Amino acid sequence: MKNLGIVFIFSGILLMGLSGLEKVLIFLSIDGNVHQIQAVKDLTPPYIWSITNFTFGFGLISFMLGLAIFFNKHIIPNAK
Repeated sequence: MKNLGIVFIFSGILLMGLSGLEKVLIFLSIDGNVHQIQAVKDLTPPYIWSITNFTFGFGLISFMLGLAIFFNKHIIPNAK
């Protein structure tokens, strides 16, 4: 069961990292000299910007679920 927790932790870290990479790629794809994140958000369509937020959210949920599975013996005392 601990191996499944490690898999969820690892996949959560990868998804959160992917979210950051997506935001960097969106930032780099905008032509010009934009140095403020609000300007990047204004120039990016909302459905594309929400993809990065959903990726981060699913990564965070996966990471927390992995931690709960990995440490379930400490959370639930009678778990095997």
